[in-house]
Amino acid sequence: MSAFNERIAPLRELMKHKGLESIVLRRNPNLAWAIAGRAHVPTTIDAACFDLIITQDSATAITNVVEAPRLSAEELPSEVTVKTIKWSEGRDPQLPTGAKVGSDQPGADRIDLGTEIEIIRASLIESDVARYKEICSDAAIALGNAIKQVVSSDREIDVAGLITHALWQADLEIAFLGVAGQERVHKFRHPLPTSAVVGNRVSASICAKRKGLIASVTRIVSFEAISDAMVKDYEAIYKVEAAMLDATVVGKPFSDPVNAAIAAYPANGFDGDEWTKHHQGGPTGFLPRDWPANTGSARLIANNQPIAWNPTGKGFKAEDTIVATNSGVKILSMDPDWPSFEVNGRTRPFLLTP
Repeated sequence: MSAFNERIAPLRELMKHKGLESIVLRRNPNLAWAIAGRAHVPTTIDAACFDLIITQDSATAITNVVEAPRLSAEELPSEVTVKTIKWSEGRDPQLPTGAKVGSDQPGADRIDLGTEIEIIRASLIESDVARYKEICSDAAIALGNAIKQVVSSDREIDVAGLITHALWQADLEIAFLGVAGQERVHKFRHPLPTSAVVGNRVSASICAKRKGLIASVTRIVSFEAISDAMVKDYEAIYKVEAAMLDATVVGKPFSDPVNAAIAAYPANGFDGDEWTKHHQGGPTGFLPRDWPANTGSARLIANNQPIAWNPTGKGFKAEDTIVATNSGVKILSMDPDWPSFEVNGRTRPFLLTP
């Protein structure tokens, strides 16, 4: 079975179970998952550049004359047939409607299967896990190489420029880029780059994308001598992360790692309400986060499910991309050239001092 057919086989089973004739995929993350490719043109809008109609024996992409040649040549699997319309026409009239049609979003009297499709997408097939491991490694290495070039007199936007260059050189698009220097790292949890000079510390976070899959990574550089207090605080946030990783178990609810973090913050010197000041992460893969996990997240962690936890506190953040498997958590965004230390038996990134 081809990778494409392996991905959509559960959709066809869902169609049988629901008594449907077809499923229409319209959302960017679901389309990128289905084709293992790019479903967008502008990255700033939700709308994809095609829709995908799946039946029991066919898959048809509906797109316009502008996008059809590129999609056929560079993105769509051979199993997908392309139906082309004029650029001045809308795609909606070409899509099936009614009670025998499912979709990943509501509308046109179709059956809304958004949650079911998201759950199917959450569990990667093995070839996508292998692809994801490479993407995450490339993202971590590109980020590391970029911020090794930073000097304390750089502005945050200069750092962003270095990171952007490194990511594109590694064939990685930018879904999110955060940079904070010493003045902003304690103030903001999502620090979009500004013209502020970084000074004694720079923290950089990325969500980097290739063919739909997104890697989340944070790395921190100190331009001053690392004090015992800094080490203690830095290790503390990784002990919170360790508690979350230990609680990330296939078949258990997403609330378990969040509850583990809530207990771990005060146990490691943070205020008891630290967890309320920033979301702790959640399932990822084809979005930076599908949704932030919380204490009420009853959905179960799936085998081969990508997750990015991101506990933060005292100006530090722990963030890497993992995949939950039946044999345990695997950390994917590793950079062998970045300084490291061990936390609860896992190799984790340390502070870099140039």
